[in-house]
Amino acid sequence: MAKSKSKNRKRARIHKQRKKERELLSQGDKPIGMNKIQKRLKMFGNIELRNKQSNKKKISTVVAEMLQPLMEEALSFNEERNIIGMGIIAWNLGVIKTYKGEEEMQKSLLELKPKIPNPFLKILAEYIEIKCTKYKQYDHFVYDYEFTRINEHQNNLSVAYKSVNE
Repeated sequence: MAKSKSKNRKRARIHKQRKKERELLSQGDKPIGMNKIQKRLKMFGNIELRNKQSNKKKISTVVAEMLQPLMEEALSFNEERNIIGMGIIAWNLGVIKTYKGEEEMQKSLLELKPKIPNPFLKILAEYIEIKCTKYKQYDHFVYDYEFTRINEHQNNLSVAYKSVNE
């Protein structure tokens, strides 16, 4: 059964609107959210960060992939934002554990514990282990991130990172 012209027009209009939203947010070659990240990082002095890696996945994509099971359970954008924040913490603690050892990671975790509700500590520990096992080859410490809602069906994660081996 053929779809009506009005449904096709509506779908085309929605598609066109989403394309405009993506173009407005992308701002040329910079990833969405990178301007906000760069403004915040200026407070820390001259930190030189890379936006892209050669022949590897983007770190934002890898972090989102790691958190995908939790993101599927989120009921709102606010919950998704909290999951991303927790995931970035888990990612960075995993990098610390891999390159500095368990003891340094525990010291860093002790500083964070008062700020993290107890139910999240178990999930945080689980995702630190996932980072250290499945994503061990990524040695990039995330300095800052921006999680943005593009439209009701799309979000964007931009991260500013630097390899610990640089």
